[in-house]
Amino acid sequence: MSTGRSDGETEAATRTSQDRDWSSLPTDLLIEILRRLRWSSHPSFALACSHWRSAVSPFYPASVTPLLLNAASCVRSTNARFYSPYFDKIFELAATLHAPGAKICGAAGRRLTLALPHLVRNVDLGTGVAHEMPPVPQVGFDFVVYDDGDGVGRMVGVGAVMFLRLQAALSVRNGVGGWTDWDFTPYELGPTFVPSPSCNPVFHGGLLYLLGQDGRLAVYDQCMHDQGFEILDKPLSFGFECQDSYLVESDQGELMAVLVGLRGPPVNLVKLNKHTMEWDKVESLEGSVLFTGTLTTTMKKKTGAKWMQNRIFLPRLFHWPEIISVDLVQHDGELAFVPSQECTWRWRAVRDDAYAGNMWTYKLGQSSQGAREFWETEKLDYSVWVDFSK
Repeated sequence: MSTGRSDGETEAATRTSQDRDWSSLPTDLLIEILRRLRWSSHPSFALACSHWRSAVSPFYPASVTPLLLNAASCVRSTNARFYSPYFDKIFELAATLHAPGAKICGAAGRRLTLALPHLVRNVDLGTGVAHEMPPVPQVGFDFVVYDDGDGVGRMVGVGAVMFLRLQAALSVRNGVGGWTDWDFTPYELGPTFVPSPSCNPVFHGGLLYLLGQDGRLAVYDQCMHDQGFEILDKPLSFGFECQDSYLVESDQGELMAVLVGLRGPPVNLVKLNKHTMEWDKVESLEGSVLFTGTLTTTMKKKTGAKWMQNRIFLPRLFHWPEIISVDLVQHDGELAFVPSQECTWRWRAVRDDAYAGNMWTYKLGQSSQGAREFWETEKLDYSVWVDFSK
């Protein structure tokens, strides 16, 4: 069949097609393609050629590591600010946390829990949507913990009531998008228990554990709700003094505690030996990273930088980092901070071994020579770790 073209025309068309490569695509078309790609695909896209790289807008993935949300002791109508230890920048959103008089009392993933007088509010930091829990008829909570390990969402509020006796309240998702009323444990006189002031309760093996200042543990079992918290006979102490202690469940399902010395470093990591019911010292994180020092402590098995491995991060900065006004944008479930104003930012490959060095960290096994540096840093009070990867 004849194509209607002479041999010369066919050869010219073939040559033109071969001369035109993908690098000549218009910038507007490249930008439209990028809008349809996940954030994690943009770095590979930018490596194709300089023209494609010029189409990649500034962005900072929000889930590389946990982020430090910093707020006043009582949340007001203030812009949400997130510090990234990976990028060493503070990302400020235009959206505000409007909750006058609220107190941060917990966080799970990107879910922030605020306690107001007779009310608990959950805020999804990714969408900004707030959900109010059933009214709290009694005194507010010091801690609120969320758990859905078995697929049934539950909230447990914990309060250190009169004479430092513990009391818990349970609310369970009711299956129609709401929550049941708070069911309080009976208040009964019992042994005093002084919780570690910055340590959030942790669900472990279906039970809720609360860490005391001296290393003791209080345990709450939902199946024995009417009995409230049980103060365990052992462990009795950590075996040495510390100023602050933080409880966490490791990525191996072990119950651990991070201990910060009375005069700064060293920082110790211990885990509960369930056979002896004593705290055993941990010598290595085996490549994982711990983010602690707030109402939440979280462990990540992998991060985007090798220099973070085997380190314990505390919310203490050597100097105040750059603040960037951003929008939090979601593509296919991935979140990224996108500068809301024009800037001179230029895309570059995500670093792997570069050490930011602005947040004070401790590597297990290092000497205590960093004590002076520890006290020279600025502590970010009223902050909490949130993890947008969960």
